Amino acid sequence: MTTLTRNWLGRAAAAAGLAALGVFAAVFFVAAEATRAWVYTAGFLVALGAVVLAAAARLREHRERPTLRPLTRLGWWAVGLAAGGAVLLVGGPLLMRLFVAATETAFVPASPALLALGAMLAAGIVAATAWFRRAERSLLVLLTIVPALFALYFMVGEFVFPH
Repeated sequence: MTTLTRNWLGRAAAAAGLAALGVFAAVFFVAAEATRAWVYTAGFLVALGAVVLAAAARLREHRERPTLRPLTRLGWWAVGLAAGGAVLLVGGPLLMRLFVAATETAFVPASPALLALGAMLAAGIVAATAWFRRAERSLLVLLTIVPALFALYFMVGEFVFPH
């Protein structure tokens, strides 16, 4: 929290985080379904902006330059989990179609998609830990937060907008 109060980027990140929480709260007060969906999406975009501002504030506070390759073991784990989640998200449905065609059953388990979303969410948590606790400064690790927010957006959206 001290990183967020030392410079103007940190204060902007904190303000954007509070704004994201306010936008998420507004989802419950909007009546029109289409408008609620846009407000929900805007909340996640503002949250992504808050994360980027907080990361920039940490770099600025420590006067560090970002790198491309991960520098810590947690950074490599975040990249690996995000890549594994992406492969499962794309390749899982293809494998399930082959499974259904080979066994001639109508049963299609959803586990590859759930595993993919779980891996992406875990990648974001590990990336945030690496970036803010272990002094990681790789842009590739910071980029793994985007699939994590997508997974969170998708999973929470299934509860907020049931169908």
